[in-house]
Amino acid sequence: MGDFKISTLNLTKKYSNSFQLFLMVHSHRVFRGFFIMLLLFHMIMLLVPWIEIKIPAWPILKIIFAIGAYLWPFPTFDMLSEENLYLRQILMKTLEISVIMLYTIDLLPKIFIWRQNVLWKIVNIVILSQMMFLLPVSIIAYDKVALPTDTMKLRIFSISFCFVIVCEILSIREQKSLRFLQINQRQKEKQRQIKQKTQEYSWCEIVKHDSPNNCWIVIKDKIYDVTQFLQYHPGGNMILDGAGGDCTALWYSYHPSILTKQEPPQQYMIGKVRDYQQYYSYDDDFYQNIKEEVEQMIPRNKWQNHWILFLKGFLCLIGYLACLYYYINYCTLLSAILLGFFAAQADVNIMHDGNHYAFSSNKTLSFLAGYVLDLTFSTSVVYRRSHNFGHHSCVNHLELDRAFDTTFPYIRLHPLQQRFWYHKYQHLYIWIIYTFVNFTDVFGTFDEMQWFSNYPCRRGYVSKLQIILQIIVKILWISLTLIYPSIKFSYKIAFGMWFVYNAVHSYNYALYFSVNHWTLEAGVVDNQNINQTNWGKLQIQNSSNFALDSFIWTHLSGGLNYQIEHHLFPQFAHTRLKEIQNIIKEKAKQANIKYFEFPSFLNALISHYKLLKILGSQDKI
Repeated sequence: MGDFKISTLNLTKKYSNSFQLFLMVHSHRVFRGFFIMLLLFHMIMLLVPWIEIKIPAWPILKIIFAIGAYLWPFPTFDMLSEENLYLRQILMKTLEISVIMLYTIDLLPKIFIWRQNVLWKIVNIVILSQMMFLLPVSIIAYDKVALPTDTMKLRIFSISFCFVIVCEILSIREQKSLRFLQINQRQKEKQRQIKQKTQEYSWCEIVKHDSPNNCWIVIKDKIYDVTQFLQYHPGGNMILDGAGGDCTALWYSYHPSILTKQEPPQQYMIGKVRDYQQYYSYDDDFYQNIKEEVEQMIPRNKWQNHWILFLKGFLCLIGYLACLYYYINYCTLLSAILLGFFAAQADVNIMHDGNHYAFSSNKTLSFLAGYVLDLTFSTSVVYRRSHNFGHHSCVNHLELDRAFDTTFPYIRLHPLQQRFWYHKYQHLYIWIIYTFVNFTDVFGTFDEMQWFSNYPCRRGYVSKLQIILQIIVKILWISLTLIYPSIKFSYKIAFGMWFVYNAVHSYNYALYFSVNHWTLEAGVVDNQNINQTNWGKLQIQNSSNFALDSFIWTHLSGGLNYQIEHHLFPQFAHTRLKEIQNIIKEKAKQANIKYFEFPSFLNALISHYKLLKILGSQDKI
């Protein structure tokens, strides 16, 4: 309650009208907490079995209940006999009063002061009044008409649920608008101070600000404190994945061209990075022109929500769950192969788009789609940070791309990496290593949680909830796919099928990535030769497509065969990437940039094999 101790005088100065004052009170955490507690009480009462309990009725209680029944404006029911009070009826009446009072003190006043037209207000009042009237009527029906208990509970619960949805959606919107005004005032003051003096910070200081309550990001060489902006960000909590790190590439690749032409909101800027080293150029119009042409051809609100993607996602998810059930209960070779295949399909067709916020324009739905990776027993939070920030931002960049860290020294993929004697055999043993990709993803979860950034001194923020979730996920993975089949069948059978399932899952995922970036045709860069190259051009030069005319490969790979298009437009649903391919190819041709596509998956795989063989036997290509 400490933050609520504001004098009347201060309130009058801070909030210019009753509308803001009212919303300030209603948005306070104590008020919302009280509201949630009443709702929980409400739900508990609906779920517990009721038995008739009688307690002695004192004369004074009889008088109070008689007056209350007379004054209560809604239909009511008897709560006492001549000698006893009925506890069940009293609890039901408490339920009824608490909910109706919440309607009265929380939602109805907001309707009157919301800045909406009269018709909108009337419609909302009518709907809410019906809900208020239905609640006591339903309780009376439950008490006197003796309808089935489950049916009545369902009716009351549905009414309550409707109330929660309407109240929370509408009230939170207004709370945010008020808070946004307050934040703008504070940020303007902060901006005024910045103009007087711009402070410089080292990376070692910046990376400490990586939590929801203390979130800094870097765009180009400037530092922005976006802590107060997190809840208003259209992309949701995506900013947290880059908290305390460099988000320049994500700013340019995920935001509309009209925004990227400008600087990020300067009211959030708090300083600059000391000795900032910018490897890529974003000032060239090449990438900006591509974005503008694509946005003109396909408006941004149509980049996601593709019905084909939704249908694919549904079928892949159902297929995965069915195969998981089949595997757990039968543990055959076919069940292991199918489980591995559909797990990979769920990853590339649902999870990948979800974690790039390309599955749906609804950020919650995309967020849930990203969590399909947890359903296949890996971790979405690690994937988003190591993939979106540690790969997409710096593709095939030796010092920054996480792919080089996770594969070396087992595989040499860059000419500047040290070559060991065993690398001359890497084109042969790579196929064994690819068998274990899923094992390293799953078992390396907690290690990856400790290292999320492109910068060595960074330790990414991970909530306790995420850690608990991953512990649960890993326990479920081992229990469902190994321990239970071992008990039901035998350890030898279970372990063998468990290995097959993970190997199939690994191959179905790893090979797509390998042929996109680790081929003779895909370029590589490092700190010495980057030389301020345009970021958009690097995405094209350091990636390669394959089998663009193949319907099967497009859907089996989750659109990863359109890798160049995906890297330039990660927020684009993979089922629509084909529509923008010609624009990007033509722009690359005009700028004399190498745009490479393999005619088939086999050709891409052969090129990957040749690259491994050359890097294993030569110091330079």
